[in-house]
Amino acid sequence: MQEFFRTVLVGFIICIVLAVAFIVVGLFFYPPLGKAIKPYIKNVYASLPLQISCKIPIPSEYGTLIFLRHGIHSSLSAYEYKLKFTVGPTTIERFIFSNRGGYTLVDTYWYPTDQQGGPWVRFQNQEDEYLLDIKEQRVLRILRYKGHVFAAELSSGQEGMALVESGGRILISVGQREAHEITSLSINSSPGTYIGRIEGKYYRLRFITSSSRKVSMNIPIPKD
Repeated sequence: MQEFFRTVLVGFIICIVLAVAFIVVGLFFYPPLGKAIKPYIKNVYASLPLQISCKIPIPSEYGTLIFLRHGIHSSLSAYEYKLKFTVGPTTIERFIFSNRGGYTLVDTYWYPTDQQGGPWVRFQNQEDEYLLDIKEQRVLRILRYKGHVFAAELSSGQEGMALVESGGRILISVGQREAHEITSLSINSSPGTYIGRIEGKYYRLRFITSSSRKVSMNIPIPKD
């Protein structure tokens, strides 16, 4: 029985080697073949449930902060994003958001500790804003509407948002949680200190610091 499995294993390895050799030879003698199959390779890779990450530089006294991207669909380029922060022996993961695009682009901003608490890290993609409260170890979704700023704590990266305006009152909820208006935090009026950009596509994710190269920033404080 062992001899049978050994024979099967050797045969399988030989098939893999021959397939790889065939592809290499084909790409060498016919370069357009590589260009033709590249999109298919990327789509297959993007559909794999892999988790990749990059480190966000924050002051060391607040621990370490990692941005995670995880594939959540076997046939679509759908991703779920999390934050993992470690302070001393404690490591915590928090959902932040999800999307169905193949490209990740998130700008990050730092807010130091003040009388209201903190520190905070603000994340802004092309559509939404999120705020990590490092001290309280929670992630808030930020919503701006008619000059008002609201925040609601996230428990999942796929929670929807509902808005109702009635009798002069603005009621916003995220998932099952009510969003509360914030008036005292510096996020209302300040874009924060720009840390850098998280970007990546398919098989990589990297953090580009503001000092490493010039990047085209999103609007620091989104318009209502």
